[in-house]
Amino acid sequence: MRFISCLSVLLLSFTIAAPGQAQNRRPDPVEVDRIVAVVGDEVVTLRELQTHTERALQQLQKQGTQLPPRDILRVQVLERMIMDRIQLQFARETGIRVDDSELDQALVRIASGNKMSLPQFRKALEKDGIEFSKFREDIREEMTIGRLREREVISRLV
Repeated sequence: MRFISCLSVLLLSFTIAAPGQAQNRRPDPVEVDRIVAVVGDEVVTLRELQTHTERALQQLQKQGTQLPPRDILRVQVLERMIMDRIQLQFARETGIRVDDSELDQALVRIASGNKMSLPQFRKALEKDGIEFSKFREDIREEMTIGRLREREVISRLV
């Protein structure tokens, strides 16, 4: 009788422990994103590359340009992203920056060039699925790179 009692306790402890162990088991890892390039102290992720590639495809289609093979376009976009990151890092290191008031003026010029007010332009961007804050930072980066290039050209003129 004592043997059956011990056996029952032992079996009961296994059945109680088993569900707890199953709950502690972790699921297999799922890749969310991955690094495709390291530029200085920054990384370029696969998701960023895919987003930029899609944006480039959309622009080429709007322009009616013949589309290159997707893998070639992807390599070109990645090279452009790397060059932009290098230039932005160098601009930061050398003190080149675009302040908010200059950026706001540029955005007003872009909107008026499209025959819109800034609020209308913002709505049009959002309608096209472009976040205004992301667009704003993209313009800041373009202006920063432009200033860097301008400074480098001027410094080489005799």
